[in-house]
Amino acid sequence: MTNVSVFLSDLQTGRSSSIVQVRLLCFWEARNVRRGGEFMGVVMLLMDSQVFYLTPPFVHKHSL
Repeated sequence: MTNVSVFLSDLQTGRSSSIVQVRLLCFWEARNVRRGGEFMGVVMLLMDSQVFYLTPPFVHKHSL
């Protein structure tokens, strides 16, 4: 199996079988305090070896 590098800047929207290795800089959980702290989703700040930062929009719990 060959190890091919794929960078965040090369990614396109949609499904893919590519594997991307990144460093997780920050991770936030969103919780609904009005519903007893119910988990709503996550936000992650990612960085690859090209020092390209990716801050995706909010990831809802139903898309995990």
